[in-house]
Amino acid sequence: MSSPETTSTRRTGYVVKVYPRFSETFIVTEILAREAAGEQLRIFALRHTTDTRFHPELARVKAPVEFVPRAVKATEAWQQIAEATATIDGFAERFARLLPELATHDAGEAQQAVALAVMARRASLTHLHAHFGSMSGRVSEIAAELAGITFSVTTHAKDLFHESVDAARLERMLERAHHMVTISRFNLDHLRATYPHLAHKVHLLYNGLELSRFPYRDPAAPDGVLRVAAVGRLVEKKGFAHLIRVAARLQGEGLRIRVRLAGDGELADELAALVEDTAAPVELVGARTQEEVRALLDWADVFAAPCVVGADGNADGLPTVLLEAMAMGVPCVATAVTGIPEAISDGETGLLLAPGDDEALAAALRSLATDADRVALARSARRLIESRFDSSRQGRALAGLEDHPAPRAADVATAAVDSAEETASGVPAAGERAPSLRQDLAGRRVAYVCVDPGVPVFGSKGASVHVQEIVRAFRRRGADVRIYCTRTSGDRRPGAAAPPDLADVPVTEAAVGRAADTGEREIAQGEAGAELAAAIRRDGADLVYERYSLFSTVLETLAGDGVPGILEVNAPLIDEQRTHRELEHESLAREVLTRQVRAARRTACVSAPVAAWVRENAPGAGDVEIVANGVDTGRIRPASGPDGDGPVEAVFVGTLKPWHGVETLIDAVAASAGHWRVKIVGDGPLAGALRERAAAHGAAAAGRIRFTGMVPPAAIGAELAGAGIAVAPYPAAGAGESYFSPLKIYEYMSAGLPVVGSRVGQVPSIVDDGVTGRLVEPSDPAALAAAIDALAADPAVRTALGRAGRARAVARHDWSRVLEALLAGVDFPRRELPAGDALLQREDV
Repeated sequence: MSSPETTSTRRTGYVVKVYPRFSETFIVTEILAREAAGEQLRIFALRHTTDTRFHPELARVKAPVEFVPRAVKATEAWQQIAEATATIDGFAERFARLLPELATHDAGEAQQAVALAVMARRASLTHLHAHFGSMSGRVSEIAAELAGITFSVTTHAKDLFHESVDAARLERMLERAHHMVTISRFNLDHLRATYPHLAHKVHLLYNGLELSRFPYRDPAAPDGVLRVAAVGRLVEKKGFAHLIRVAARLQGEGLRIRVRLAGDGELADELAALVEDTAAPVELVGARTQEEVRALLDWADVFAAPCVVGADGNADGLPTVLLEAMAMGVPCVATAVTGIPEAISDGETGLLLAPGDDEALAAALRSLATDADRVALARSARRLIESRFDSSRQGRALAGLEDHPAPRAADVATAAVDSAEETASGVPAAGERAPSLRQDLAGRRVAYVCVDPGVPVFGSKGASVHVQEIVRAFRRRGADVRIYCTRTSGDRRPGAAAPPDLADVPVTEAAVGRAADTGEREIAQGEAGAELAAAIRRDGADLVYERYSLFSTVLETLAGDGVPGILEVNAPLIDEQRTHRELEHESLAREVLTRQVRAARRTACVSAPVAAWVRENAPGAGDVEIVANGVDTGRIRPASGPDGDGPVEAVFVGTLKPWHGVETLIDAVAASAGHWRVKIVGDGPLAGALRERAAAHGAAAAGRIRFTGMVPPAAIGAELAGAGIAVAPYPAAGAGESYFSPLKIYEYMSAGLPVVGSRVGQVPSIVDDGVTGRLVEPSDPAALAAAIDALAADPAVRTALGRAGRARAVARHDWSRVLEALLAGVDFPRRELPAGDALLQREDV
């Protein structure tokens, strides 16, 4: 799903305290990954470096580096404020609002924030991203507020746990931030527990590696001397004093051991004295470049990270060099401090010890010198690094977070309408081809499976509508359908009623418990799938049709019994879950995807990008076909008469979320000639903000915009029938976010409405510009207004485009056509299944 290009209009500046900094290789790696994806970045440093050595990777960074000036005299600070007032619209008002707060800040930080705001505006930046919630985060926060742009922060460890952290100030930063990233689940849990009302703003994103720079090889057995590498700043939290003492002890016991410790820092003299006093076989080699660190790791039999929590509360987050050692196949010994257990699983990807336990450290090093299965540890570690710590994925995820803000806490559970469900049935009009009514599946037993707890099969969201329509299409062909799911109701009400025409469909539900821990929920999802697989075995089935979810292997299990299956993939769920929510067992999710795809007779993907993602992430995928979404053309029909008197009504139907671009539609109303009005059908996280946006355009524009709120699915057809134009104003998005197959556009066409849509993602493959609608550039209110103005003024063109869209919907996009494409060439003869209660077995659950 990656792409070397980005279509985002966002322009991001990176803010760091010092650049370049020898110890902060993870920032350089992150910037390189984002540049490789096509982003043009700028770097702003608050301090000049004092390092005397630099990593060669710095030469590959293309982003220009600017140092934010620091005023020496008060007159210079006042000059900067005057410059900001002249450069930034609204600066004076924002500065006055923030002045009481600025007075509590360090004066130098406040002054640099003013200077950074001017630099960001002159560079036409739209977003600032800072590493660390300390100085760079605080300066970015104030600069973004003054410049009127967004900002985000990556938090690590010292900026969260050191005794100097101001919890109230960090809370204010999180409140203002577009989002906050943190580099371990330990940190994530801490932030969400400390600031529960802001939990929705915090995202887990591990630091990544350029994997090509860290080639793997199986570790060889030690050749008589155990060679141990350790790398890091010589500070208390790294725990190197423990390693020195243990090395001396093991040598005294007769173990031939040699330790090379790379790094520099405030404890250099103290540690050197400890080496001398204990006669430890430890060589302090000083600071090393990344290339030299790789050479050190090539030399080593073991990598040690004996981290501890300092007396001041400071602790390591998740050392990048530990990940590098794991990537290269060096067996690792580390301690259970903050995020380290998320990389080192004891006995699986390394040896994990209690911090400060010298006995355990000595025992671990002895075992790695003798009887430990070094190759198994190393191979498991490399697999984990590939699945969780790839910098290219990290770069895409960061860009995605900046382009798509998280929903507000109060709106997380808001129900919304994204598509139509039930309207009055009808027969095709003259000249239309009726959907297939053949009963060729009569007597065939179809098990429809949905193990995704986020998709209530009888809910009103778009995914729920998709489930219901596929079930209806099978039933129209005569199939005996049973639903096996983890959730039936959109509002979780026990026994919530199904739509009337599906009320007789048998449903087996295996609920996924609401465990607080993400990993436990993921395992529970797999266990629910196992329960459903056993139920299908008992009931019997001739075909398993499964909507892909992260941890279900129902289809694979039944395929082992000889039951053919179709796997429906609607989104790159692994990438989505990791980027926008939480994903603990990613390696398991990847394994499950591969197993399911290989077991399926056909894998049906809703778009070409989704199909490409499946082929990339499931080696050995067989029949992977593109089968787009559809519409029930008998339920969604054109209005019976001509447009009424008065302004033409343009309609939008869907959840009010950032990726639907409703703000562009609202801005287009203000930019238009005024001969049309807008009806926005649906609800969602942005409802309040969109109403405020409409009001901000003035009474005239706001009076032309009507929000219906949430409308029952059965009423959507009537809402479309009352309109003259339908709008799909999707915003600009990167290739990785443009995989969707929009149900709403098929519904618009089925309703006989001309569609004005954005030229983004799959929309141009559905809307034929000039034939069934008009295409405009995304996130461009003026272009959208001009297209709607033209259609509003020309009823003949509206009618022609609407009729063409309706004809195309009937001929190509009715759900009956979708089912034909899904089943084409898939043989599933009727047969009796063996009885049995064996549940789905997964060795890693």
